[in-house]
Amino acid sequence: KFMKKIIITVGPSSLNKDTIQKMEQAGVDIFRINMSHTPLESFEKIVLQLQEWTSKTICLDTEGAQLRTGVLRGDGKLILENYERVKFIFGTEKEGEIKKIPLNINPKRILKQGDLIKIDFNSVVIQITEIFGEHIFGGVIVGGMIGTNKGVSVDRDIRMPAFSKKDVTVFKKANELGLKTIALSFASCGEDIVKLRSYFDYEIDVISKVESKIALNNIESICRESNAVLIDRGDLSRDVPLEKIIFAQQFIIDRAKELHTPVYVATNLMENMITNSKPTR
Repeated sequence: KFMKKIIITVGPSSLNKDTIQKMEQAGVDIFRINMSHTPLESFEKIVLQLQEWTSKTICLDTEGAQLRTGVLRGDGKLILENYERVKFIFGTEKEGEIKKIPLNINPKRILKQGDLIKIDFNSVVIQITEIFGEHIFGGVIVGGMIGTNKGVSVDRDIRMPAFSKKDVTVFKKANELGLKTIALSFASCGEDIVKLRSYFDYEIDVISKVESKIALNNIESICRESNAVLIDRGDLSRDVPLEKIIFAQQFIIDRAKELHTPVYVATNLMENMITNSKPTR
């Protein structure tokens, strides 16, 4: 028997009693707090508000140790032109003629000459052309606009830590608040889920998010250790060509069904309905 469950993400426009209760009445099963866009100092207040307003499940969604752009100067946006030379940095540097792209993890630890870098969903593509000690330069192959705290992918498998420092801090608070459902961003293997459970004094339900090639390769161990998996089509499309997302999605669903692991599907399923009131072909 097919069981439908709906997860919604709580954001600035929905974080009020009236909206949350209307969503509950409409059939929402899980209210998700996205730590990638939630300040650490706001987390407890949001949880306490939701616990007061709804009896439905509250889910902490980890930030995950994803490679992201850091804080960009000015308005938080940077326009890159084709064939432009740029520099990847960690932290801040004085402005100069060359445009600088800060990363949340020291690029020297991750990037190699020849790497192809994709930034955000606007598909800015940069190739690493020169590395001199701590100085890493690249050439823009496909230009566009990038922003602060946007996802960055590399065209080879890079093993990242399972959790960010922010995640580890919020686990302690979630444990105190008694949250029992945790979504693990950028799960890479079953060991990540086992490690996540060790941060809690009680049994938790883990929804592991499949959003990378590494996760695809380890889908069986992830399913075996998780209470459910979630296919993040958006982030997965950085590692899998857009025209192949549907095949990756079906592959994950088939493996999960074989192992009796529930599956959620997320991101851009009804994107066209933002501008079209009825579904298109």
